[in-house]
Amino acid sequence: MPTVGRILLAGVTAVAVAFGTAGAAGAAGTADRQNQPGVQVLPPPDDWPEGGTFTVYLCRDNDIWENCRGRATTAEQERALETRLRAMPEVTEVEFESREEAWANFRKQNAGNKILLSAIEVEDLPESFRGRLRHWDDILPFRSELRKAAGVSTVFSFGDFFWKDKADVAVTLCGHKKTDYACKGRGPVTAKEKKAIEARLGAPGESQSLYFENRAHARREFGHVWAVKSLGPGVPERRFPENYYAKLVDPGRAKTVINAVKGMAGVYAAVMVGDGRSAPVTVGTR
Repeated sequence: MPTVGRILLAGVTAVAVAFGTAGAAGAAGTADRQNQPGVQVLPPPDDWPEGGTFTVYLCRDNDIWENCRGRATTAEQERALETRLRAMPEVTEVEFESREEAWANFRKQNAGNKILLSAIEVEDLPESFRGRLRHWDDILPFRSELRKAAGVSTVFSFGDFFWKDKADVAVTLCGHKKTDYACKGRGPVTAKEKKAIEARLGAPGESQSLYFENRAHARREFGHVWAVKSLGPGVPERRFPENYYAKLVDPGRAKTVINAVKGMAGVYAAVMVGDGRSAPVTVGTR
């Protein structure tokens, strides 16, 4: 029978993989807005990442995934899968991740979540092939083609994170009360609070570039990560947050900046960009 850890892991895997690469999109109409003493607040740049990433998970004994039928991937299936991946023209990189390597990475990425770490054991983590895809348009076809391959439990493939290398710090602002970004006991961020946040992020010598991302851009970026060209009316713009992204003069000050900003009025969250972390993005309802 599947362990509690395996069931829990299956529930969090998609989020963990996806938002090792989360993102945002569209242009914000704030190019004329400036903070003091003079760093201009810009809309997001318009250079979208071209490629994507993938993770192909292998089956374990008594796995919960239907394609596994309760049987672990055989050595022959593993070799055949690796040969297939390396021969695919849309794949540019392939590497194998052992169960021990997966456990070490999982602990690093979830270092602050003691409850989750206590529920997951090394045996709950599958081995996998990870790599890169050449083009954004390859993401969905790749996922569809590999998910039914012999020895494969499930496949995740995503567009590259928009803000990688563009920013060091992400600041998500308080949203309306009926959104996932509502701050306890208050309404959405005010114009005055935005000015104060901009002033802190744009303090002398702090940010070399400061971007404001509106909800339309955040919605478009979510679609880019999940390789969906049109999210449709079922995923309305109002469910997404507003964010600031700062490219720091000294990236080593990221934690200092985060600590200074995260307690400010109007701030929902402040995090580092990179290392599998970004501003939280979700489309759940409240």
